[in-house]
Amino acid sequence: MRGVRVGAWSGVGLVLGLAMFLVSFAPSLLPRQWLWQGLVGGFSAATGYLVGYLLEMTADAIMRLLGIEVQVSWHQTGGFWILVVLGAAALAIGWWWSVREHRETARLVGMPQRPAWHDIAATAVALATMVVLMLLIRGIALFTTWVTQGLDLFLPSVLSIVGALVVAIIVVRMVNKMVFNQALERVSRQADKLDRRRPRGLRAPQLSTRSGSPGAVQSWDELGRRGQIFTSCGPGADDITAVIGWPAVEPIRIYASLGDGGVEEAVELAMAEVRRTGALERGTLVLDTPAGRGWVDEFSVQAVEYLTAGDCATVSVQYSKLASAFVFLADPETPRACARALFAALDEAIADLPPERRPKVYTSGESLGSYGGHGAFVDADDMLAQVDGALWIGTPGFTEICRDLTRSRMRGSPEITPVIDNGRHIRFVTTPTELVADAFGRPLGEWEAPRVVYIQHASDPMCRFTGDLAWREPDWMRERAGSDVNGSLRWWPLVTWFQISTDMLTSMDTPAGHGHIYEDELVPLWAAVLGRTDAPVTAITAAIRSSVDVLKRPLSLSGSGNSGS
Repeated sequence: MRGVRVGAWSGVGLVLGLAMFLVSFAPSLLPRQWLWQGLVGGFSAATGYLVGYLLEMTADAIMRLLGIEVQVSWHQTGGFWILVVLGAAALAIGWWWSVREHRETARLVGMPQRPAWHDIAATAVALATMVVLMLLIRGIALFTTWVTQGLDLFLPSVLSIVGALVVAIIVVRMVNKMVFNQALERVSRQADKLDRRRPRGLRAPQLSTRSGSPGAVQSWDELGRRGQIFTSCGPGADDITAVIGWPAVEPIRIYASLGDGGVEEAVELAMAEVRRTGALERGTLVLDTPAGRGWVDEFSVQAVEYLTAGDCATVSVQYSKLASAFVFLADPETPRACARALFAALDEAIADLPPERRPKVYTSGESLGSYGGHGAFVDADDMLAQVDGALWIGTPGFTEICRDLTRSRMRGSPEITPVIDNGRHIRFVTTPTELVADAFGRPLGEWEAPRVVYIQHASDPMCRFTGDLAWREPDWMRERAGSDVNGSLRWWPLVTWFQISTDMLTSMDTPAGHGHIYEDELVPLWAAVLGRTDAPVTAITAAIRSSVDVLKRPLSLSGSGNSGS
């Protein structure tokens, strides 16, 4: 058996490649940009062809070892033209179906419908990518065939497989060394330049309760762009009083930027600010681990400031100037180490205080900030033992503690909103309305302190992405849970991994309440965690919304959005 061939190509590879090409256009969590959809289609098809080719070569090796010879001529049987006709028909039907389903996905998450040229361009990019990659695979196959020419038995097929794998490993290592590392260095230099750009329309704080103010350990210019935004924004005591209707105090905001001394130095600077501002004298202390570039969510921080009438201090330490994706690829341990070091330093300082004077300690983080913030704890029990509450926002699916909790959920509860111990301490929600009942409307048990909330939109690919998505169907796909997720969503080996990966690239383009955008819902969630159920949540939400909208305008003019994750 010399393989099932269509001309010079693997017949099995072409069939499998066509199948993966078609399913790559199936709907996923979010509508994708035409470029990303095209790349997903091209890479999926090439991967399918490669898998089919390797399977064919493996079968060829086994047949040769057993002395069995099978010959199939696609041209004599008309198989070539059958494949062409079936492929063209499947492509037309699949294209029409995918256009319809992508429009439904856009409707569910409140995004605008894509124009017709979007789907045409995506198909063109997919075909071009597929051709380039398949030619590369064919070139490797010809090279290994040439190297093994003249060898008998099953060695040519075996060496073709081994050769293809060896070449693939070498190419990956070369790309990592020559391309990725150089790209990372360039991105790091650009990130450093961006961090030094002062945000337009903002001024250095003058109140001593803010880092960057006169007398602070770091000047405002030293805090970097994200630190400057964090310390210059937010409500003052008068703003809070006007909204909640009773006297407030100035909230404390502490921020330490990353310098040459690394995370250890940044934590020391933050602790110096804790002592200078009297942060431990406040009733509420929040450790907010930032996302990439040092970004902290204003909705989350301001929610606590309003709900506590300003009697709070928020501490945040920048661990990288890179965007979240680059941090995770290049140095995933640093965010965890930073949170661990800051929590240990604060815990030691609090332990020196008399019990009656100690603040209540809460922790929070969004996106990579949530992943990093979990690094301060060994497991969920350790977290409950050390904090008075937590709000984890858009937690990545690969976060260990979160994954362990999800696996231990009560029988019958869905993966996107798992019920843990009948909601005694920890509750997973996609919207604030799910704080009191599970996904099926069944009331949860009494909610005891400390209270921990995980907010994860059903359509947030960051929360759904895991490495084993390539070969294992997750429970959340079988459960069809989530009001803003397309009911036609299905799991496909490898393809779904590609789809969810690219969904993460557009997860910040959705309206609030979908994808990876968390805003208004954070106020009622913090109210529940803090036990301030009598607070004017609607008025607070409106005030924060107005503040954040004003903040976005000057930042967008200076080339930065509202999120650094």
